[in-house]
Amino acid sequence: MKETNPILNIKSMALLACLLTSLILSSCASDISTRASRVYMVSAIQIQRVESECEFLGNVRGSSFFWGGCCLSYLAWRDVAYNNALNELLDNAAEIGATHVFVNLGTGEGLRGDAYRCTYCRGPDGNPDTAYCRGPDGNPDIGYCTDSEAKRVGAAHCEGAAGQDRAECDKNCGKWIPDLDQKACKEKGYKWAPRAENPTDCEAKGGLWIPVAKDQVTCEGKGGTWVISTDVIIPRAEESKEKKTN
Repeated sequence: MKETNPILNIKSMALLACLLTSLILSSCASDISTRASRVYMVSAIQIQRVESECEFLGNVRGSSFFWGGCCLSYLAWRDVAYNNALNELLDNAAEIGATHVFVNLGTGEGLRGDAYRCTYCRGPDGNPDTAYCRGPDGNPDIGYCTDSEAKRVGAAHCEGAAGQDRAECDKNCGKWIPDLDQKACKEKGYKWAPRAENPTDCEAKGGLWIPVAKDQVTCEGKGGTWVISTDVIIPRAEESKEKKTN
């Protein structure tokens, strides 16, 4: 009868225990939630721009405490613990409406970060939404030329045909004459009435000040699209370049 090697048996049992422990520990790793996967992480270089352009929401935390296996390497245990803590932190950030987070302190078992909301309203024209003065006629207020009696002169019009805009004028075979610009206005000896740039000037002109949309409902009410800003994220190539110059 063939005798078994005691040393070989001990090694086999140790390997089996290690594999079993690894499997148990791997099962402890948490999957990232859908909402957490939508939160951007920013680096130490990127955080400066995020702080200046985004809304700070508060501090968030993530933790992951569990016992590792006796034969599992510390590095493997630490990676699982860190990922669990990070997933929880990102999920907590998403819960308060954050779109970006900066992990600024912690270990594998506990992480802390700063949560930010980096969003903006993109107008119907595709450009970022801006505040403006809506004139009494319902149209955005613009700068225009006035005569000595403060009456508007040099307004855009269709010459030789009927037409309220360039397209209608061209269709009726007319010639579209655009508004006098500021330079031409002053050359003709007239006075330029600037566009209202703040609520006070807008009110003085009988208009209604429309502020920049700060939330999704207001944005969509203005016909815009609420989007998450990725402009605050420095491209990796540019980030590497910055690191080399610092």
